[in-house]
Amino acid sequence: MTEANVEYKKPTDSPGVSDPSARGVVAALALCLVFVALTRLPLARTTATDFDEVGYLETIQHHLMPMHHTLFLALGRLIGAGVDDPYRGFVLLDVVVSALALVAVWWWLRALTGPKTSASATLALGCGPVFWGYGAMAANYTAIPLVGSILLGIAYRGRNTPKPWHPYVSALILALGTGYRQDIGTFWLPIFLVILWRHRWLAALQAGLLFTALNLAWLVPMLHDAGGWQAYREASAEFAHSAGYMNSVWHVGLIDGPLRYAVKGAMALLWTLGPGLLLVPVGLVRLRRIDGGAFLAGLLALSVLPSLGSHLLVHFGVPGYAFHYVPALMGLMVLAIGPPGVPDRVGAAVFPGLAAILAAVFLLYPTDYDHPGFRGSFDLAFARHTRIGLRTPSPVRDPVFWRTVNSQELPGESGRRTVHPRQTLSDLLEGTPPTGNDPP
Repeated sequence: MTEANVEYKKPTDSPGVSDPSARGVVAALALCLVFVALTRLPLARTTATDFDEVGYLETIQHHLMPMHHTLFLALGRLIGAGVDDPYRGFVLLDVVVSALALVAVWWWLRALTGPKTSASATLALGCGPVFWGYGAMAANYTAIPLVGSILLGIAYRGRNTPKPWHPYVSALILALGTGYRQDIGTFWLPIFLVILWRHRWLAALQAGLLFTALNLAWLVPMLHDAGGWQAYREASAEFAHSAGYMNSVWHVGLIDGPLRYAVKGAMALLWTLGPGLLLVPVGLVRLRRIDGGAFLAGLLALSVLPSLGSHLLVHFGVPGYAFHYVPALMGLMVLAIGPPGVPDRVGAAVFPGLAAILAAVFLLYPTDYDHPGFRGSFDLAFARHTRIGLRTPSPVRDPVFWRTVNSQELPGESGRRTVHPRQTLSDLLEGTPPTGNDPP
């Protein structure tokens, strides 16, 4: 950290790119709240259906500050008490967070491209089936692009013109995100450290202390609710073994585990951004042609590598895990269509078409959970994030060939084929029985 890096000066924007005003941000928030409310609330679930949703409702019956997803569950419980419907409280919370996430994505993209391209690209994300679905049920995954986009937007804007408020807002956002979902604090910490590095040591130290204090503000009550440090450690160790080690490559297999999780992650992103993923390679090429491209490439890599390593080696669960990659992918998508110097009308023409395709998939996809073969398995995992899927209980939690030895058997699944830890994807698809002895 050097003094030359931290001189606060007026920003010099790239051609065609300018930061939105405070009034513009407020207007964007209002528009996003209206858009999300009108598109999510009429289609939202009325009762818990997924395994996690049932777990959330059971948890808030016994804990005010639960061990996992502490702030999410505490806020959901509070809102649910206000509307006299615990499940509705979670849905309303997710509607608000989804709107905030869209504003954050838009603000991040405005650092890279013009207003029309960034707005239309944000609309496309808002119509993505997985993003749409998670805004209409009890879930906390839309907080991931909310936090990630704000941190990336601050980090990239602070490359040449760090502002005094950057480290403190970053500390606030990351601390709240960590309390909302603990993986946010783990996977996005490198970007926070980059932001601190761009500032004077005193500002960085103060922001670090603020981050610590804000985390303690929810962590201490959570530990008290959990029964103390020892009880928390024991419960965390049990969870780490069941949800971590049992699903990791050290138990499932060094090849088969990452292969399963890579397929799941790729399908989750396809069901979120659709054909827009074809723009990502073009965006990667154009990174070399823009001012600060090397710095931006490093930021994007830091934003995805921690989650990618965890998801491939430990576990990739539900489609919402893929939201850790959305801010980086959205940035590359807009660079492919509307980099600085390119007329903004190009992106404004392309991304609304993508939004229409994604909205059509969400609204019209003919969900059929009983259909045999690949389409049936595909529907089990992703067609729940459609208009029909939101209201149609699925018979199993995941397709059989994506499940691991740790996957829980749900009611009504007795007699179904289960996953042997040494049974590969090709074996499952071909119906080949497992070979070798059971692991210890």
